[in-house]
Amino acid sequence: MSSHDPGMPAQSTIPRPELHAAGLVAIAGLMLLGIGAIAGGAALVAAPDGSVMQLDPTILAGSPFRDFLLPGLILGGLFGIGSFVVAVAGFRQARLAPFCAFAIGCAQMIWIVVELAVIRELSFLHPTMFVLGLVIAVASVPWGWPTFRAWLATRRLTPATH
Repeated sequence: MSSHDPGMPAQSTIPRPELHAAGLVAIAGLMLLGIGAIAGGAALVAAPDGSVMQLDPTILAGSPFRDFLLPGLILGGLFGIGSFVVAVAGFRQARLAPFCAFAIGCAQMIWIVVELAVIRELSFLHPTMFVLGLVIAVASVPWGWPTFRAWLATRRLTPATH
């Protein structure tokens, strides 16, 4: 007896994302983001008062955070460890890797915009990390497009089950 649901397309019919230039750019961006996010997250978690990074906690006024502990955990966890997990999945040509990379790239851009709205201070890292998120998101589109198109085609051919 097969464990395959007849209403769902077989995974083998959906191609794995190829590691062409766009995929390699997205993976390289994820690794760069991961390194920076783990370093920044570790510094914030190690000293939630911001002293390691020479940040004044008063810049958090008006935010839901009283110190840098939770932002450090989010930064190191989601953008650090998460980026490395997706990069490894990309090297393994996991079908979801380009879509997760796209999500991380978009989340990185949102993170930077929200951070700027909260702290109201600009450093060279803000536009740099925003552009890195943009590069990851943009490169993820052509990397994942063949996989998405094949998945979409299987959805159109599958009769609706009601």
